Amino acid sequence: MNKKRIKNMVIITLLLSVIGTGSVQSVIPAAEAAPSKKSLLLFDCGTGAAATGYTQLLPSSAFNVTLGYGFEDATKVTSQSREYPDALRGDLCLPNDTSFKANVPDHTYQVTIISGDQEAPSSMSVTAESVHAADFSAAAGKFDQQSFQVQVQDGQLNLAFSGTYPAVNAIEISKVYRFDFGPGLVEPGYEKILENTEYTTGRGFGFADVTKVTSADREAPDNLRSDFVMPGGTSFDVDLPNGDYQVTLIAGDQTSANLMDGVSEGITKVRAVSTAAGQFASVSFNIAIIDGQMNLELAGSDARMNALVLTKLPNRVQGQVPNVYLAGDSTVMTYSSRYYPQAGWGQKIANYFTKDVTFTNKAIGGRSSKSFVKDGRLDNILTEIRPNDFLFIQFGHNDASSVPERHTDPYTTFKQYLAMYVDGARQRQAQPVLITPVGRRSWDSAGLFKNDFPDYYEAMQQVAAEKSVPLLDLNARSIAFYNSVGIEESKSLFFWLEPGIYPNWPNGVQDNTHFQEFGAEQIARLVSEGVRDLDLPIEAYLLQRSDYSE
Repeated sequence: MNKKRIKNMVIITLLLSVIGTGSVQSVIPAAEAAPSKKSLLLFDCGTGAAATGYTQLLPSSAFNVTLGYGFEDATKVTSQSREYPDALRGDLCLPNDTSFKANVPDHTYQVTIISGDQEAPSSMSVTAESVHAADFSAAAGKFDQQSFQVQVQDGQLNLAFSGTYPAVNAIEISKVYRFDFGPGLVEPGYEKILENTEYTTGRGFGFADVTKVTSADREAPDNLRSDFVMPGGTSFDVDLPNGDYQVTLIAGDQTSANLMDGVSEGITKVRAVSTAAGQFASVSFNIAIIDGQMNLELAGSDARMNALVLTKLPNRVQGQVPNVYLAGDSTVMTYSSRYYPQAGWGQKIANYFTKDVTFTNKAIGGRSSKSFVKDGRLDNILTEIRPNDFLFIQFGHNDASSVPERHTDPYTTFKQYLAMYVDGARQRQAQPVLITPVGRRSWDSAGLFKNDFPDYYEAMQQVAAEKSVPLLDLNARSIAFYNSVGIEESKSLFFWLEPGIYPNWPNGVQDNTHFQEFGAEQIARLVSEGVRDLDLPIEAYLLQRSDYSE
């Protein structure tokens, strides 16, 4: 093995491994350097328009020190532009027997490559830092996406391409964050975190309140697990590029039992992680970051944390058809058959569209903009949603509740939570749409239906204006529709049932908020008309009225 190969020896792995057996013989103090601005690099290869958020990598992009990235020999790179299926995969570079270089700080990185051509089969091999990393192969019209990890030791990442048709559509390079907690010896490749490692903007990571952190070192079984911190009542914060991450933590103690919950972004992601003395748990979860920082708290008596690894999940590409996610409450949710004939408009909306668009109804009863987030339901959407998808957001009914877990103030916290939905969707190149809360069966002294949520209605309009978000005014549309129907006749829309008619509701129901199936269908129709009036892209998939499925 030559000296260059030894110097650039890397760890390349398709699976995340967090337990090691390093043997560094001195404790490394917590780093003081500012986090690298190159913790996430996104390249769209080819001559077509670059995908949103990506840097265009032309076949002529030769590496130079000023640019900091490029092909080693651009004369060996050609390209193709197919303009389909999307901006990221519609064009490609063909770097035949040359390499791509990017100047990055020494660290461990995850590299994700998309390889394929809409019109030709592709095949290539990739080496990273002179070590074989992955083989790619895809039929015409298909795309192969793979990720691998690389340890950079000389300030420059080198990716060499070879093969019969080495198609490269996109390259994503993301820093892998590895933290070893406690006062003992540090595991190679990890950042040492002591009990007094306080978060600063310059450092980019650390504890929010170091006065609440203690630590210990048992000196066994290895560097990573022998020591730990106990961050009781405070969080460990890490600045990150917005996106979706896999979080893996190791928790345990050589001499004592450990029991804890893991809370990230205010969401309990792991519950009752329990280990006996001498045992260690390795648990993983995914989390969506939308505010540029991950906050991790451990709940439990003297909960221990040995190590933490944060790995960005690769950016997703758009699906074959656009998908519309619905975030909302019981007026939107899909009901099971045991609630028949109760229904939410979200379970009827697909009846007004062709099969060229799909709907995923994540709405659930009793949720406000706040509790939907705290339950992890927005997080679930954001870790699934793809470019060119939509997020329809209807809240307000339960935000007005006096229940603390649900209540938001219309002009402060309600607006702040709505902004989370909007920002999270846009960061993932999806389109948010705000929907004002559907009207209730409620009328004024003049016998006209009225808006029961005027402050939340106004606050949502403000968010739409401030963030330039499409606003579908379902509140106004539904109230106008109720007025056209009339007070008594509107019972056929709402969940008003006579006793003895429906087996699921033998005693009948009188509900002025929720809908029976006919009402849900009519509200869904109003939403579909709002889509048309807003000229949203999915308007193209609306059925003609005569084609509506009942």
